[in-house]
Amino acid sequence: MVKIRSKAAFSLLELLVCIAIIALLLGILLPVLVHARRVGYAAVCSSNLRQLSIGWQSYLQDNKDMFPRYGALPEWEYGGAVFVGAERRAALDARRPINRHLDAASREDSDLARLFHCPGDQGVYERGVASRGRAGPSLLARGSAFEQYGTSYRANPLLMDSSKAGLDRAARPLGLHELHADHSRVLLTADATWAYATATPGSEEASREASWHGNRDQGNMLAVDGSVRYINFAQSPRVEFVISPRPEIADAN
Repeated sequence: MVKIRSKAAFSLLELLVCIAIIALLLGILLPVLVHARRVGYAAVCSSNLRQLSIGWQSYLQDNKDMFPRYGALPEWEYGGAVFVGAERRAALDARRPINRHLDAASREDSDLARLFHCPGDQGVYERGVASRGRAGPSLLARGSAFEQYGTSYRANPLLMDSSKAGLDRAARPLGLHELHADHSRVLLTADATWAYATATPGSEEASREASWHGNRDQGNMLAVDGSVRYINFAQSPRVEFVISPRPEIADAN
């Protein structure tokens, strides 16, 4: 007599239980993975700024401790990439002041260009439109700040324009000797969010943000002394950092 073996199979109830367990695990793991990715992006961003500090320090040493003044937008054009070819390959823009002062001993030109790219760069978007940690649609034509300006890191224009700093009307670059604040607190360049977090209330820039690391108005900052740290730019600038090279002038205004 031939015995017929029944095939092993899941019942509908078992299948539903498995799906529920998988959904539960995904619900637990996804926030952890998203947080880990953000932490990783912030770490790469911090490393980029430490490398860029080499270019800044070398430029200052070779130019009698004077900051650069280049282009109509020095806060974006101090250094960074230019995009070439149909594939828009990132390469260092030879015209930008600090680029030639970067240590190229063990890096290709494209690798150096990528130092100006924050991996979390999602562009600039309207303040308050972010949902569940996700940025809103970028207001920049190219999407990310890196694609738009050649760098994700916006420099402090007050160090490169004496008129904006309130020192005189010459629109000249400042020298290190003109900084009255501790160099470890003077913002040199940082994630672009700093400019929007510290903008004058009611201005167009104050209505925007570029919070790329999961926390509103927070990001990495490179100070004039070469130190890098992650801070909340929405706090009073005099607590952890200053923008004005002479805070007493900012206070007077």
